Amino acid sequence: MVERRNSKKVIHAPGFLCEAIQYNSAFSRGVRVDSRAMTMLFISGTASIDSQGRSLHRGDFLAQSQRVFDNISALLDSEDISWKDVVQTRCYLKSMRYYKKFNEIRTKFYQKQGLIFFPASVCVEARLCRPELLIEIEALAISGLKRRNGSLKKVPNFNKNP
Repeated sequence: MVERRNSKKVIHAPGFLCEAIQYNSAFSRGVRVDSRAMTMLFISGTASIDSQGRSLHRGDFLAQSQRVFDNISALLDSEDISWKDVVQTRCYLKSMRYYKKFNEIRTKFYQKQGLIFFPASVCVEARLCRPELLIEIEALAISGLKRRNGSLKKVPNFNKNP
């Protein structure tokens, strides 16, 4: 039997996001889980906030959306993971009236990242943790090696053209 070694650690992006505990919230911005088979990043719901925990761009859906994608990008970058490794997002909008605009913004962002296949996703209307926030997104990224028939092989980058 092969011994399985797993580790986990909290991820940070201090230039973009402060730690949530700094404003009395009990969660990590994200957690990295490494196993012999792969690396997974679990990124918590991320909103339009700055490195001091202040809400940004009140009332501006486009600017809030861009800041959310920038914040998630910073968390991914901090672990040398890219949007090409993101396999799922969960998107929360204050109102579904923003959905059409959100879908346009998200599509342009993914195209700018060079994604051929977009992450699986769900988008729901939700009451967010601060009344001025219009959008929040969480993400799951998976990267690295995976087992196939007992041997380790590199996971193909499915975002490259065939």
